[in-house]
Amino acid sequence: MSWGLSLDEAIRFHGHLGPWLVIGYRAGVLAKSKLEPKDFHDIQCIVRVPNRIPYSCSIDGVQTSACCTLGKGNIVVEDCEGFEFIFINKVSKEVLRLKLRREVLDRLLSFKSIEEAVDYVKGLKDWELFELS
Repeated sequence: MSWGLSLDEAIRFHGHLGPWLVIGYRAGVLAKSKLEPKDFHDIQCIVRVPNRIPYSCSIDGVQTSACCTLGKGNIVVEDCEGFEFIFINKVSKEVLRLKLRREVLDRLLSFKSIEEAVDYVKGLKDWELFELS
């Protein structure tokens, strides 16, 4: 799938590199891989995160990687204390739920620098970062 931005382009769109941008970005990439939408019109996402910085930065990650955007209306943001990304292939009706693992959240909150947190998130495998269902 050639649609969607690279991580470098996502960083430019968002304004800086941070762990929450990477988390949302990786969620979108994983969803495209698992759900195999034919194009960006076939996918939608419900993002359930606390609607405050830095957690809301994950929304930009989803928008840039999966092309689920506010402008197209194929993303819904729900303010909640959890960290979950629900992707739906509108054609096949397949659903992918990605929930950020609690141990990842706990570890992220312990880092003293953004750089350390980014390196940690980038170093995790998908199954170490998310619970998939």
